Amino acid sequence: MYKGALFHLEFTDMSLKDKEKWDAKYAVPEYITSKEPCVWLKDNADLLAGTGAALDIASGEGRNAVFAAEKGYETLAIDVSATGLDKARSLACEKNVTIETRVADLDDWKFEQNAFELVLCFNFLERRIFSDIKNTLKPGGLIFYETFTIDYLKYSNFKREWVLEHNELLEIFSGYHILRYREVDRDETAFASLVAQKKNDS
Repeated sequence: MYKGALFHLEFTDMSLKDKEKWDAKYAVPEYITSKEPCVWLKDNADLLAGTGAALDIASGEGRNAVFAAEKGYETLAIDVSATGLDKARSLACEKNVTIETRVADLDDWKFEQNAFELVLCFNFLERRIFSDIKNTLKPGGLIFYETFTIDYLKYSNFKREWVLEHNELLEIFSGYHILRYREVDRDETAFASLVAQKKNDS
């Protein structure tokens, strides 16, 4: 499995509130986000080589991490919620695969450079770690990213800083080979989805 650097587990007041919130949400028998991977990941699985290490950021109950493991990746799932990661390990056991999990405060997490062939990030946005995401991805590696856009403010009480601007992912990963991209606004949801490959000279 992935052999990254360990970290010291300290939570700020803000991240402790996040941890408590998500632990409470995941403390139910059912999987609140289902056991199936996100549609964007599943529909673009033909791009997955299935070799090397994968990192699932804000993994929650682990559905995408488990899918990556099923495809052959040595997968590390990180999340602020220990409860969510407990369910992720249970799901991995159910699917007869192995994943590694770490409870992680992303304010404190140390991203190892050039460590992963695949990085997944779904329904999570923290702009200050975009450079870390780029650095932890190996040349030739893939980033799958999907989260809400500014259009989602029409349907939710989200704050603007929680959502992507139009084409923001394209700008952030402009030095990458953009393999697939979309922005969707329908059925009272709105999000952007991207698959990009880090160039060898990035």
